[in-house]
Amino acid sequence: MNREGVKISQNVAAAIAHEMRNPVFGIASAAQLIRYRITDDPVMEKNIGRILREAERLNALISALLEYGRPAPVRLEPADPDEVWTDVIEGQRGALESKALLLQHTPAEPRAACSLDAEQLAQAFGNALTNAIEAAAEGSDLSIVSSIAPDGSWRSSLRNDGTPVPSDVAAHVFEPLATTKPGHAGIGLATAHRIVSEHGGSISFDSAEATGTTLTFALPAARLP
Repeated sequence: MNREGVKISQNVAAAIAHEMRNPVFGIASAAQLIRYRITDDPVMEKNIGRILREAERLNALISALLEYGRPAPVRLEPADPDEVWTDVIEGQRGALESKALLLQHTPAEPRAACSLDAEQLAQAFGNALTNAIEAAAEGSDLSIVSSIAPDGSWRSSLRNDGTPVPSDVAAHVFEPLATTKPGHAGIGLATAHRIVSEHGGSISFDSAEATGTTLTFALPAARLP
């Protein structure tokens, strides 16, 4: 998806979120009022609780759509993207250990210098790593391997050996609301794609039985002053 396509999908995501926000708020408010009025019916209480949980899930989706559709501008400074990976991996340590996953991170040598917004790039990497952790089989290995091209640009591939993503799904992984996981908004990789594009970089996805699933980030070298 090119930058024009990203902009169109951002506008659509923001419009959907704005249209959903008021009805979902109304549903939640009505459910809370009914709960307040009816206090001695366990069947009603059970169903009101379900309504409120679903409203909360929809609110999370609305927030994700708004974050994708109306993002904060990137603030670029020279930095090493592998250091961002290091911070993201440490933040996901609990999720990795809960599935007994071993993650091997091999930074680029020599180290890279790219113009990046560390906070936003961490969000992109975090979304990608969360997906990889969820897709990986318990007790399996993950790898992140980075390299530097002769022109100074940086590439980094995140790989897991989980079940391959069907080709019809793989073709749309960077589009908002594209997901096969129940209860998920399908915004994670769309947001990662948007962030990397705003850094002047690219992100690609490949999934096959023989090679596993690989998400590859590419960022240009920092411009000299």
